[in-house]
Amino acid sequence: MFIGKVSVKLLVPLKWEDRAFETVELDFSQVSGGMINKCHRETFNNEGNISVSILPAQTPEYCARLAAEISGIPFRALEKMNAFDYETVCHTVGSYINKRNPQKFYDEYIKLRDSSEDEDEGDGVTEKKGFTTPASAPGK
Repeated sequence: MFIGKVSVKLLVPLKWEDRAFETVELDFSQVSGGMINKCHRETFNNEGNISVSILPAQTPEYCARLAAEISGIPFRALEKMNAFDYETVCHTVGSYINKRNPQKFYDEYIKLRDSSEDEDEGDGVTEKKGFTTPASAPGK
């Protein structure tokens, strides 16, 4: 069980009312049963789709509502975020809901995101830097 904070650095700073955010501090030590019930009620009571409510970690709205609860940033403000930042926050919370270490998840997620920015795009073919050509079979 992870108890701690994960600081999600935003690609595009979030401006909300008289505040600006460059990071979202997700304090997972604050998560309580009451928060989970509140987020579940707000997200799924009007849906009418029981199959969706069984997978809250894969539901962006549920994850964003929980992120709002533990970060102190209003849910409506999180919805105004850049799409990439919103997904990063939601996936990080989703990893916690799935009983994974959200700090490890976030670190790997950022590493993958940043490595995809290093891709060369030319001739319509995308090649990752650092990859080598396949080895030839022994004896050939």
